[in-house]
Amino acid sequence: MLALQLANQLAALEPARQAVLDFVDGQGLSVRARYRLELVLEEVLMNLVWHAFPEGGSHAIDLTLQLEPDTLRLGFEDDGAPFDPLAAPLPVAPRSLAEAVPGGLGLALVRKAVREARYERVGGRNRLTLALDRG
Repeated sequence: MLALQLANQLAALEPARQAVLDFVDGQGLSVRARYRLELVLEEVLMNLVWHAFPEGGSHAIDLTLQLEPDTLRLGFEDDGAPFDPLAAPLPVAPRSLAEAVPGGLGLALVRKAVREARYERVGGRNRLTLALDRG
């Protein structure tokens, strides 16, 4: 298992991404699984850094990755504002290119990329667990 603790700063995201990729190298992940892993990791961590701490300040984000025979299990835990990404409404598709606005699709991408997702608020902390197919 890989366990990382990173600061709620954009500068912490690339070292975390690289640590995750180093951890899974040589583990037989398909190209598709690696792509989904990077996508989910980036979207969740970016949302945490941008939105979870509206009051600012230094906070830690705990990240875990477990490799199971058929599954990659990602865990994210933080003490940010309560937010259940699984209950949040998905964006409405624009009717035309003129109505399209960049961004706002991260949660939809994450939900589509994972096989299982669970959120809970425990002891003032958000806990998100995501399972991705390994193949």
